[in-house]
Amino acid sequence: MVRGLESRNLVVMVASCSVEYSGRTGSHLGEGERLVVVKGDGCMLVHRGRDYQPVNWQPSGCIIQTHASNGALVVKAVRPNPLESLTLVVREVQFLGRFLLQDEAEFVLHASEEEMQRAIILQPDIIEAGFKILDYEKRVPPGFVDVYGIDGDGNTIVIEIKKDPAGFPAVKQLLEYLKYLQAPPGRKLRPIIVAPSIAKGSQSTLAKSGIEFKPLSLQKAVEVLQKHARSDQQALKSWL
Repeated sequence: MVRGLESRNLVVMVASCSVEYSGRTGSHLGEGERLVVVKGDGCMLVHRGRDYQPVNWQPSGCIIQTHASNGALVVKAVRPNPLESLTLVVREVQFLGRFLLQDEAEFVLHASEEEMQRAIILQPDIIEAGFKILDYEKRVPPGFVDVYGIDGDGNTIVIEIKKDPAGFPAVKQLLEYLKYLQAPPGRKLRPIIVAPSIAKGSQSTLAKSGIEFKPLSLQKAVEVLQKHARSDQQALKSWL
């Protein structure tokens, strides 16, 4: 194991161990059989035989230390800033392997505009604080407004969502919708395009059209959906 850690290999171990965490808080996990993964970038994950999330973990950039103590192997992952440590006391090793992984592939996240829309509906403040949704898929003669609501000042917000960089077609589509929408007296219409980015050369088009841009990455949308899915699962478990 020491050789694998020194070589910055991926080290995988199935072992009976106890776990202690010290840092912003503190925790103790008694002895049990667990899957331990130490990656070349210094992160450590401790998994039980259930759930997809680790029961304990340390992020990348940790210093990994090992030594023997009273017949046990002690593995410690120390994070310098903020100072925190995760310590494993390993009593019995059932499997130990080290691997040098070659992986240069680009990660491309595939998400849909429907998922981005759902993320906004579940968490409106990813657009801005005080945003209140009144409707979605709101029918207007040219089509459907993705998300429709009001801001903290009572102004009407009209959102068009694009999963790709937003350009002139998105601007044109949103301007068509605005012909059939009005804000309450004394308030204004705020057309907004929500997308991961703006298409090259389209920044001036948005500015001239009076359309705002709010960035929302596909990764962020998926994170919001996952967070709310976990909350739903926890609420269901509590009810059961």
